[in-house]
Amino acid sequence: MSPHTLTALLLTVALTAAVRLAAAEPEAAPSVVTPAMRQARIDAAKQMLAPKEMVPAAKLLDPFHPAGFVEAAAAAGISRAPADLAPATEGAADTPPVAAGPRTERDILMAIAKNLKPKAVFMGSRAYLFFGEKKTTAGDSLTLTYEGVVYQLQITAIDRTTFTLRLNREEYTRPIK
Repeated sequence: MSPHTLTALLLTVALTAAVRLAAAEPEAAPSVVTPAMRQARIDAAKQMLAPKEMVPAAKLLDPFHPAGFVEAAAAAGISRAPADLAPATEGAADTPPVAAGPRTERDILMAIAKNLKPKAVFMGSRAYLFFGEKKTTAGDSLTLTYEGVVYQLQITAIDRTTFTLRLNREEYTRPIK
């Protein structure tokens, strides 16, 4: 058989199969939707887009400071619970919350420095501070997150017993432990 005849024969078989398959398929769904089906879809869309009632944040329970925690701490013998764990008083939702943390840049710098525990290494005249795996020298910057805020600190000096940190214009010298 010649290649042309073989191609014509395969084309004929393919077309015949396609015609028989199309004739055997059941009738497809109508392309136009009935008014009742359309109204049902519109009602469902309106229900999904309708404004929902919002619950004020003050009425939600705080999972980090449950109401019974202070009482349970007192029952366990803990004499004094921190002030931020005290149960909320009536009318507390009307007053804006006051941050319990540091207020000024110096307070923030002191609080951050208090949590830092670097290791110091002196090689000749060079001094290095190691914060975990990070090696720093005087003049290097540290990017730290404190209470959810990112701060850029600069190490301004490293001595045998102390190191000095700078946050903006505030400096704080802390002993190396």
